[in-house]
Amino acid sequence: MVTTTFFSRARRSAVHAPNKIRGFLALPGEIRNQIYNSYFESERRCEIVGNGAQFTQRSPQTVKLSLNLALAKNTTPAYKSEANVIPPTVVRFPRPLGKYNAVRGLCTNWQGSLHALSLVCKQIYSETATFLYQKTVFVFNAPKRMVNFFRFASSVGIENITKLHLHYNTYGHPHRTEFRVWQEKHSQSWQQACKIASRKLTGLHELEVWMKVHEAAPKLSLREKWLRPLLQFRRLACSKELASRKTASTQPVRCQSGLQIAKVHVETHWTKNVELYWADNRRLVEASKDLHQLFGQAVGLAIIGSTEQAAMAGFNAAWREKHAEWRNHLPLVRGA
Repeated sequence: MVTTTFFSRARRSAVHAPNKIRGFLALPGEIRNQIYNSYFESERRCEIVGNGAQFTQRSPQTVKLSLNLALAKNTTPAYKSEANVIPPTVVRFPRPLGKYNAVRGLCTNWQGSLHALSLVCKQIYSETATFLYQKTVFVFNAPKRMVNFFRFASSVGIENITKLHLHYNTYGHPHRTEFRVWQEKHSQSWQQACKIASRKLTGLHELEVWMKVHEAAPKLSLREKWLRPLLQFRRLACSKELASRKTASTQPVRCQSGLQIAKVHVETHWTKNVELYWADNRRLVEASKDLHQLFGQAVGLAIIGSTEQAAMAGFNAAWREKHAEWRNHLPLVRGA
C-alpha cells in the first residue's frame, strides 16, 4: 500500500499542458505545400565559381519611352517593354567550401540568400529543402569546386538537384613536352568531378554545358579524349531496356526519371578565326557555326543515351552534303 506523505506532496511536479502551435506552422501540411509551391515558383541561380568568372546572363527587364511624334488626342508617352522575362536571382559563392566559420543566426544575410524562408527555423528548412534544390540552377566552372560541393553539401539536397550548368575549358595543346603532365591532370580532374556528379545527382533532369576546346587542331568527334568527362553523365540517362520497351499501342515508353535534356555549346578557335579572317565570306562563317552547333547537339544526344551513329547522323549529313564545299577550309573531321 502506497502512502502519501507531506514530503511526497511537496515534491510532486505540476503537469503542464503542451504548448499550442500557432501561426504559420499551425496550418495543415497541404496548405503549407501550396504556399511553398508559390514561393519557390521562380528560378534561382547558385554560382559556385570565382569572382572573376563572367557568364552571359539574361537581359534585365527594361522599359523604354517612345515619343509620340504624330498628333493624337492622347499625348501620354507610350511604354514599350523590351523583355518580359525577369532575370533569375543570382547568388555567387567564390570562397572554398568547407573553409569558413559557422554563420551565426544574428549575422545571416537575409537579402543575399536565395530564399529567406528556408532560414527561419529548422522545421521550415526541412520542409522546403526539396523545393529549394529543385528550383535552383547550380553553376560550376572548375572541377575542384564541384568535388568540394558534393563533399560538404547534404545528401538530401544533392539528390533533389534537377538542373546543372557547367563551363568546361579544355587544357589545350601543350607547347612543351614537360607540360603534358598538366594536361593529363586537368583531364583527370574534370573526369573525376563529372564522375562524382553523375553518381551523386540521381535526380538530375537537365544538363547544359558551355565547352571551349583549346586544341591547336580540334577534331569534332565523340571519341576525343577531352570529351570523356561529359560522357560520364550517360549513366543518368534512361536504360536501353526501358527506352526500347513497347506498349500495346507499339509506342515507346517515355522515361519520366533520369537525365532528359542535355544541351552542349561547343566553341573552338575556328568559331572565332573564321569570322576574323573570312568575314566577307558569310557562307563559310555560317557553315562553321552550323557544324559546331550540330556537333553540340550530337554530344547532347550521346549524353542522354544515343549511340554514336545515331548521335552523329545530323553532323555527318551536313559535313558530307550541305557543307561539303568547305571541307578544305574547315578541317574538323579526321581523315577528311
